Amino acid sequence: MIVEKLQPHPLKYQHIANELRAQVGQMCAGARLPSERALAQQYECNVLTVRRGLSSLVEEGRIERRLGSGTFVLDCEAKRGSNSPGPAAKQIGLLAFTGANAYGQQVMQALVRIAGETEVQLSTAWFHDFGERTLQEVENLAGDGCTALVLPWFPHAIGPGLGPFVNRCPLPVSLPLLVPGLERYCFESPDCFGCSTLQYTAALCHYFELLGHKRIALLGPNEPGDPILQAQLGAYSCAMSGLGREQLCGLVGPTAAETDALATRWAGFRGDLAIISYDDTHAIRLMTAMHKLGIKAPTDYAIVGVNNIEAAPYCDPPLSSLAQDFDYISQALLRHAVELGRGGSAQSTESSPHRLVVRHSCGGAGRIDAKLSAELRECGLVLADGTGAALFE
Repeated sequence: MIVEKLQPHPLKYQHIANELRAQVGQMCAGARLPSERALAQQYECNVLTVRRGLSSLVEEGRIERRLGSGTFVLDCEAKRGSNSPGPAAKQIGLLAFTGANAYGQQVMQALVRIAGETEVQLSTAWFHDFGERTLQEVENLAGDGCTALVLPWFPHAIGPGLGPFVNRCPLPVSLPLLVPGLERYCFESPDCFGCSTLQYTAALCHYFELLGHKRIALLGPNEPGDPILQAQLGAYSCAMSGLGREQLCGLVGPTAAETDALATRWAGFRGDLAIISYDDTHAIRLMTAMHKLGIKAPTDYAIVGVNNIEAAPYCDPPLSSLAQDFDYISQALLRHAVELGRGGSAQSTESSPHRLVVRHSCGGAGRIDAKLSAELRECGLVLADGTGAALFE
């Protein structure tokens, strides 16, 4: 009996690399390839996937990236194997978590774009934990000339392995969080990190108070070790105490049943409830659970998310959300990584302004005037419309 061995389907980035390899073989040396953004649209994927596919061709000496100019076909016989960056380039490893959430994806996309606009060349490695295989990936990046790593995001579930990983890592790592014992690796200084969360949480409490809400709740994940959640809880507690209001926290796990149960409990506050969510994902989950009970924002309750993900404008109703400054985050991560690679440090000491994109879910649309906008601006909160333009600027 003859057994036919089935070949596995190539991954998306491999498929892109294969197609581009064939196209490059028919192109003249010096020809320019489409931009990464154009290729991402063509192959219906994100820029990181395209970049990973292109990296294979760079390693083979078929193409080269010229910072600020684009990607060009090389004379393969003359250039093959000569893929080291020019003397002005800075080669940094991007450690990308497989299956990143919406926030992580946006940070990675911003990193790729910002690197493309500067003299930083990113080499991407994918990981799912901080184990031996990931350390080997970093060894490979170091062997390819990377001087440091940037870690844009990772799930808190694998956080306990971060310390041992960083201590064994052959390259210094620019981290997105302040971790005890690893403070010098955080992209923001210890005095700065977390201040942004404290400020915007307190400002959102004040926002809902100005809109006339008596009961203001905090929604988030049931993850006590999450430092962002801890900062949010602390800021919320202080703000509510200052307002003389009762505190109402709803921390849920990842299952729909837990969010449904919370919606049922909070249904009793119908008509007298405003909610600040840890992120847009939790806000959308709760809105769905409330909708199943016949309770809808903003008439029955108000809600604001954080991160302003792509799905936010398309919710029912469109979700108001605090827009993170992903350009600031990516620039600070990259800048610190470059300096770590030189043996120095470039931690950010000042966070970016906070911008609340006002849609329908928060109940503020049509009710905000110049006076309210000015008062919130003093609290560090800039109100914006759905296009991102500041209101009453």
